[in-house]
Amino acid sequence: MAMVDILVPDFAEGAKSIKLKKWLVKAGDSVKKDDVIAEAATDKISVDIESPADGKVTALLADEGDRVEVGEKIAELEA
Repeated sequence: MAMVDILVPDFAEGAKSIKLKKWLVKAGDSVKKDDVIAEAATDKISVDIESPADGKVTALLADEGDRVEVGEKIAELEA
């Protein structure tokens, strides 16, 4: 099986980081492509982070409350 990185999406022009509010999955959970796996927010907007593929979450690499950068790997998925 292939490993897939779950990255913080480019959610707004010029935005560089966002606060990870809540994980909706845990390691070992199965997900489908486009399932919302985490919620993040800035002072102005909320962003759903979606799974890029079907598979099983193998690791969560950021904690709730962390500020994460656009493009940063925050989780891994076994597709």
